[in-house]
Amino acid sequence: MTYYGLVKTLKISEFKKHISEELRRVRNGDRIVILDRDKPVAEVIPYEHSSKRLAVRPPRGPRTLPTVNIKTNVDPLDYLLEDRGRR
Repeated sequence: MTYYGLVKTLKISEFKKHISEELRRVRNGDRIVILDRDKPVAEVIPYEHSSKRLAVRPPRGPRTLPTVNIKTNVDPLDYLLEDRGRR
């Protein structure tokens, strides 16, 4: 066990051995960084319940699609049916 700054670090095996004790520490506000071969792979932090709800807002401005002018002698539906027939 080492300390990375002010955050406790544990190898995966040590965390697994003492998970109940470590989760008690997290409940009390501590943070734990889990290491796999001395590389950080996860951080266990206290859960903070937020009462804020996501709000859906309207778009900021009008949305317009560009106009596409394609001139062809064949009906686009024929192209679609031909393509689907190949699949």
